[in-house]
Amino acid sequence: MDLLELAEEHFLFSLTIVLGIGLLQGGVLARGLRHRFPSLKRHARLASVILLLLFSINAIANVFKFAIPEKLIISDLTIPSAPEEGYAFVINVLGLNVGFAMVVAMFISVTIILFLRFADLSRPFRYFIFGISVIMVLVAGISRFTDYIPTLFQILMYALYQFGLTIGIFLVARRKETDFYAELE
Repeated sequence: MDLLELAEEHFLFSLTIVLGIGLLQGGVLARGLRHRFPSLKRHARLASVILLLLFSINAIANVFKFAIPEKLIISDLTIPSAPEEGYAFVINVLGLNVGFAMVVAMFISVTIILFLRFADLSRPFRYFIFGISVIMVLVAGISRFTDYIPTLFQILMYALYQFGLTIGIFLVARRKETDFYAELE
């Protein structure tokens, strides 16, 4: 019995763990952003809504990309000999040739990477977020470069992870902290 069969056999436990990992990762990332940018605490509602929109669009695009992956056949790729061919090669490998929605998802992914870079995280949390992100990139790469087609259960697990990440960021970022010293004056 492999790991995916075991996870599917105990689906409630598996779905709870995946949702919890997403919530934890989102909460840690939002907490790190709040520490790095204290002005987010004063504008918590606006910042949390903006982050909710960014991460929701990213989550929806990532779930669709995971559920219906655009396959890239390695044997069809050729080594570029001109700069134009190199440009087309990079666009094809990154999957940017599939439309506007993918370009928006890529922009949001880069924005999220920048958020991670600017977030004030301790070393264990940074490794946790980096480890989970690497696993997600590997899963996406496997679905893009192989014949792997995810099952409905795997798509549900991925969607719950993305939902947990989005809600975790929203819940932690929306907490508005008041300045007690300003109230005393």
